[in-house]
Amino acid sequence: MTLLKWFDRNFTFGLPNAMLPFYLERLAGTSTRMRAKLDGIDDSILSEKYNGKWSVKQHIGHLAEVDQVASKRIVEMVSGKPELSPAVFEPKDYSTWALQEVLDHFDRIRKENLSHYEKLTEEQLQMASLHPRLKVMMTPVDLAFFDAEHDDHHLVAINEIVKALLKEKATS
Repeated sequence: MTLLKWFDRNFTFGLPNAMLPFYLERLAGTSTRMRAKLDGIDDSILSEKYNGKWSVKQHIGHLAEVDQVASKRIVEMVSGKPELSPAVFEPKDYSTWALQEVLDHFDRIRKENLSHYEKLTEEQLQMASLHPRLKVMMTPVDLAFFDAEHDDHHLVAINEIVKALLKEKATS
């Protein structure tokens, strides 16, 4: 099956505040799901850049970077900034990091990001700013949904990489 590319996905926003706890639960559970998927997988597989694309560790590091952007965007929304900052990343090769180091890095940044959401008032949850790529107004609740979907996108990508590399290893 061909997977739908992230940039080809469509999203509906304007989500109710009452949905935030569900999205935060998904975001909080990403680390546990990642760790369960990667338990017992050889580091060489997790570091390999499959088909010239990202390694599993690169996907994990990317999610940490996205959380840093999300935290910045939450601050921008509640301060009334009309348009959110673009997602700009300084390239890092997480493939060279130890798995535990990448996971701990992700966990630390994810906890910081979740704490930003948990401090928001009902009024702040209604504040919206223009997303620079999607060109739609987005509230913090919408951003939490968007980032939870993004996590799942990368968890599926991680699954695909691990399955393919384990299959290659088994047949070689």
